[in-house]
Amino acid sequence: MREEPRPLLNVTLSKDGVWSVNERGPSRVAVAYFPSKWGALRHAVRVARAKPRCRVAVLEDGGAVRVAHDYDNPVPASVEAP
Repeated sequence: MREEPRPLLNVTLSKDGVWSVNERGPSRVAVAYFPSKWGALRHAVRVARAKPRCRVAVLEDGGAVRVAHDYDNPVPASVEAP
């Protein structure tokens, strides 16, 4: 049995100082913008906890992964993701 690809949430700082959360998965591509890093991270974790499997990665300026965390939720939390 082949596993479905794990959705990825990238948290990055743009050149104009706005934090973005980019969601890429097998059936969805979405982008959300936040004025603070805390707001972007909070959004990314909420979305990750609402999915069965997900990875959250904070990227540096050059695109290198600074830190990443995998979320494996057998029963996704009852968190409403915007």
